[in-house]
Amino acid sequence: MRTETVDVVIVGARCAGSAAAVPLARAGHRVVVVDKARFPSDTMSTHVLVPNGVQELAFMGALPGILKLNPARSHYLTLQDGDLEVRERFRRFSGIDYAICVPRDQQDAVLVEAARAAGAEVRERTHVEDVLREDGRVVGVRCRDRDGQYEVRASLIVGADGRRSRMAAAVGAWTPYRASRNGRGFVFRYLDDPLGPDAPDALQIFRAEGDQVLVLPSCPVGRTLVVNMTAAEAVPAYRRGVEGEWARMIDRNPALKARIDGATNLSSLRSTTDLSSYYRRSSGPGWALAGDAGHFKDPVTGNGMRDAMKFGRLLGEAAAASLHDPVELDAALLAWEAARDADTISTYHWGNRESRPGPTSPLVREVLRTFAGDDRPNLSDTFNRARPVEAVINPARLTRGLVRALRAPGADRHAIWRELRVELPMEIGLRRHRLIDGFRSTRPVATERAGWSIGDGEPRAVSPQDQPV
Repeated sequence: MRTETVDVVIVGARCAGSAAAVPLARAGHRVVVVDKARFPSDTMSTHVLVPNGVQELAFMGALPGILKLNPARSHYLTLQDGDLEVRERFRRFSGIDYAICVPRDQQDAVLVEAARAAGAEVRERTHVEDVLREDGRVVGVRCRDRDGQYEVRASLIVGADGRRSRMAAAVGAWTPYRASRNGRGFVFRYLDDPLGPDAPDALQIFRAEGDQVLVLPSCPVGRTLVVNMTAAEAVPAYRRGVEGEWARMIDRNPALKARIDGATNLSSLRSTTDLSSYYRRSSGPGWALAGDAGHFKDPVTGNGMRDAMKFGRLLGEAAAASLHDPVELDAALLAWEAARDADTISTYHWGNRESRPGPTSPLVREVLRTFAGDDRPNLSDTFNRARPVEAVINPARLTRGLVRALRAPGADRHAIWRELRVELPMEIGLRRHRLIDGFRSTRPVATERAGWSIGDGEPRAVSPQDQPV
């Protein structure tokens, strides 16, 4: 069997994989990225990048290519729920003050080319079958392409192959050490914006009767993505009666109806309920898991691609300086994983709380109302990750919302206090997790729900006796 030796092998060429490849290749290391797909290739995903994510495209040299696709640039975030309206301008990052929403087949092709431009070798239509080990350390992979099977040995193997990561299974990290069931699924489609040039310059959220519908100006300008984050048990009805359920979704939300009714050139509807959140152990001797392979949270946070690219980049930077010293490399990988978890844990818990289906409660509505009337960055900072979520939706704001809810005419005070008894343990638990529990903690938090799943069975993990040396 043919064998070759490189510095780094990255399995998966999408957000995290390409982002990790760029700094490693720029540092002069020989990087091979393998992916079973041929690009352009679509994948099930939301597509939003707010300014903090768009800057990651700039860091890896991909932003010029993305902007050539002519995406809409959205400078505002709006939220509408009955009589509640919030409108904020996004905070600027690295001179970037806009969000974009580019379909994954278009975006990922640009990222792959950015990795190639940095000096990485990207091999498409290549499957990774096994990992190779020596003395307990991952030292390479066995691949297969149209010419047959071969081995690639390297100082570092990065699994960036998504939620159903074969690499996670192969290194013994398939089962998350903490996870949470998602009560929602999502359905989405593209359409030609019925408002044309008069469409709002904003990523819009419309909440009504348990639906949370996102209207996201997309690519090219004039094309729009509409996503309904709805109860998981409602998704099968969309699959059975696509247009009827879509029309009912619009009719039960007057503000949404005014925004997208009459749209034309509708794409087919796509849907999923495979949205459990999790953390996997993401580093070990000679290996790391990046992007969704290591961590996933509810898509409503709008941070999946941002985190994949940011921590793909930081992984590449961390490994580049210590690649050929196994002790230093493993320490750098562990520090990288700890930093990723510290940065994402607030959003993980926020996503878990948001993924409980149901209408907006009076308490939540009044807390959200504290953001209304000021277009400076505030609520939008939760998406932009300028501050931890609990620093934005802080105790003072929660108290103001509680007082408003209790004083509202006709308020059901008993229901509000019952809700508060549910919410307080979550507030305490998520702060405890971030500030006290520490890295790789398995101590439960009230935001998490049992019954989670990450697919129909584990991909085949290679047993040690099967490993060539």
